[in-house]
Amino acid sequence: MTTAIVKGAPGHYRIGEGILKELRVLLSELGVKKIHILSGRKAWNAASPYIPEELDRSNITFVEGHCTLEAVEQFATSFQHDGVDAVIGIGGGTALDLTKASAVKAGIKSVLIPTIAATCAAWTPLSVFYQADGTHSHYTEFPVANTLVLIEPAIIAGAPPEYLKAGIGDTLAKYYEADALVRSFYKDKDLPVWLQISQFSAALCRDILLKDGKEALESVSNKKVSDALIRIIETIIMTGGMVGGFGEKAGRIAGAHSVHNGLTEAKSIKQFLHGEIVSYGILVQLALEEKDEELKRLLAVYDDWGLPASLNHLSIDARDEELLQRIIKKTLLPQESIHLMVEEITEDTLLNAILKVERLAVPTTN
Repeated sequence: MTTAIVKGAPGHYRIGEGILKELRVLLSELGVKKIHILSGRKAWNAASPYIPEELDRSNITFVEGHCTLEAVEQFATSFQHDGVDAVIGIGGGTALDLTKASAVKAGIKSVLIPTIAATCAAWTPLSVFYQADGTHSHYTEFPVANTLVLIEPAIIAGAPPEYLKAGIGDTLAKYYEADALVRSFYKDKDLPVWLQISQFSAALCRDILLKDGKEALESVSNKKVSDALIRIIETIIMTGGMVGGFGEKAGRIAGAHSVHNGLTEAKSIKQFLHGEIVSYGILVQLALEEKDEELKRLLAVYDDWGLPASLNHLSIDARDEELLQRIIKKTLLPQESIHLMVEEITEDTLLNAILKVERLAVPTTN
């Protein structure tokens, strides 16, 4: 029997117009008396008009650099020394990851206010760590859930559209990667209930994104909140977070994220967001699985969304054989999650999959 490790949800989650005006009351209900705020500067400028004026703003640190072990240790020590009860994180992945990790380290509560919907970072009790130079180091899952997650849709509607586009790409991968993992781990076996919840959430991610993605992107382009945008925000942050929260290893990453990691060999890739690169990785994974009809369907959708559908769209020359080999070798490093797939993947099969995507790719307007 497989042991279930479910980390399905934060302690308290709310989304809606004006929700941040309730922040003082919500903190009081949690017994919080002293706070510290971690925020990006742009994120603070976007969120502060929605935050009650009477909230203590004297203890705020504007986040610079990356989420590193050293930064987390420094913040946690400071919070303990100052008697902080809760740390409020405002921003994107870096600010939220620092908030979660330092709160756990200090043994205090975490309040997360995402200002973009590019990942499920606000939901997931996990932080991604980097070296000081920006090199990826590792990620750590925490034993406790995030205390409070609050989402003001108007803030996300006002953010640059590319962040929502990246969030759509990254969240779409949750369905295809979770499907690949379950096919590999549970061949001809009945799925435990907790994993069925993960799989249901993954399918819900795919269905809502395909239905509402284009309208939501149009809403953000016009800086307007719509029902479609709210559904997409919740899909990226909440439903996407539930895939891994309930599925654990069978709800995490497979081929698409390994392709992302391999593509970091190309210097041009730095101009693209994580989710944009992962979205291309989905296409390669589908080619590896020989799911050509689904691949063609996504290529048409990507054309509508403006997501990268070929190496050319990622500013990579498919004729650069030396670069392609480096990308392939990095994608297939022994520790990469692509090896969790049921298919046997070699350098040749991966190259063929990449070239298949190139042949089938349709022109995009991006």
